[in-house]
Amino acid sequence: MSELVSAYLPELIIIVFILFNLLASLFFNTYLYKLSKWVTLLGIVFALASTFYLQIEPEAYAFDGSFLSNIYTVFFKILILISGFFLTLLSRNMIREKRDRAFEYFSVFLSGILFAMCAVSATDFVGLFVSLEALGLSCYMLLSFTKSPDAKQLTFGYLVQGAVVSSLFLAGLSVLYGMCAHVDYQQIGLYFSQNQPQILLTFCLVLMTCTILFKLGLVPFSSWLPDTFQGASYPIAAYMSCVPVLACFGVLSRMLMILLNYTFTMKIVFACIAVITILLGSLSAIRQESLKRLMAYSMSVHSGIMLLGLCVFSVYSVSGVLFYLFCYIFSNIGAWSAIILLYDSGKLENLNDLKGLIYHRPYYVIAFTVVLISLAGIAPTCGFVSKLYMASAVARSGFVFLPYLIISLLAFVIMIYAYWRIIRAMFRRIETNISIDNNVISSKFILYACAFATVGICLFSDKIIQLCQLVAYYM
Repeated sequence: MSELVSAYLPELIIIVFILFNLLASLFFNTYLYKLSKWVTLLGIVFALASTFYLQIEPEAYAFDGSFLSNIYTVFFKILILISGFFLTLLSRNMIREKRDRAFEYFSVFLSGILFAMCAVSATDFVGLFVSLEALGLSCYMLLSFTKSPDAKQLTFGYLVQGAVVSSLFLAGLSVLYGMCAHVDYQQIGLYFSQNQPQILLTFCLVLMTCTILFKLGLVPFSSWLPDTFQGASYPIAAYMSCVPVLACFGVLSRMLMILLNYTFTMKIVFACIAVITILLGSLSAIRQESLKRLMAYSMSVHSGIMLLGLCVFSVYSVSGVLFYLFCYIFSNIGAWSAIILLYDSGKLENLNDLKGLIYHRPYYVIAFTVVLISLAGIAPTCGFVSKLYMASAVARSGFVFLPYLIISLLAFVIMIYAYWRIIRAMFRRIETNISIDNNVISSKFILYACAFATVGICLFSDKIIQLCQLVAYYM
């Protein structure tokens, strides 16, 4: 029991609140649907507070060493729980429409957060596979809550593609197990440190990372991203752009720490994937009129930038990825909160709908502009510092990755234009009859909080970078 408390306490708390929501969905009256949001928020707050009581020095293990708690896993759990807190607040209007299934919705919502945290803490590939598949299952189930007529078709397509890449993961894992007869991270690393790596190792790593590349929307598994986001409800699309991204990069960093040093070929493969994703995602984003589809490509492009930092793989580059994730969460959630606010209050969902918005709600527009500038990587926001730090990490790795860095930076300039199209539309001098409800308090709070956070993180970036370097060192 002491092992569970020292390593598994946040997950235990989330499990308790999942069970409460499931029981409440059976016995509570529909008129109590608002209680589901507050119960979920309370569970996330308790879980977030419990992370400060986890044992991180020395490392703590649970379930016979298959679950790890250290400063690296706690860092990701805090980010996942903060994202869950904000995303719960953004679900206000959705649970109002789905009041008869509100408790069920938040049960699935919390399950995704639970398995995202479990994936980061897994110490073997079996636990990792189960956690990632359970996280994917929560995304499939959340998509089923959408009222869109195309939602079921898009969910089924997403499910089929997810099943295919999951089978590739199992194929790669079976070959890897056949090579070294282990599924534990440490034992696999010990085996390859004592034996000459084979060409099969590169083949295994390619297959096993397919499921992670799929969830991140990276080439060649990015075709599902815009259509699925278009068919999903706004809070669910925001959820899929945050929680799986955090879990996958937390997992990918630890996988590459063990295996990437034994196969230089994979570094080049990941660099090529990252550059192609940034280029194609940026070119696709500038042609979009739907805010949902534009944000889908935004997620893909930012994932490509972080993958480029990971393929170098040093303490400096991993800390750059951690800092980038920290900044991305606030910028991305801030942008989604503005989009959800505009849709819930005025049914504005395309670029043309935003024309002249500055003359109706100037404070919304200014805050929205700040988070978009952060996503674009322009000073004085944290997005500028994170991209500068990431570029510095890749440039320090040597001349091999310098061409990839130059191409990716040039490609991201195109993505800046995609964000500029949104800002330009809001500031256009056009007479419009936009009617916006001013009573969506939760979305406004998140929008303003994230706008201030993007500037505040920039001012105190040196302290946060030092923390990220410490986390990367003890990974």
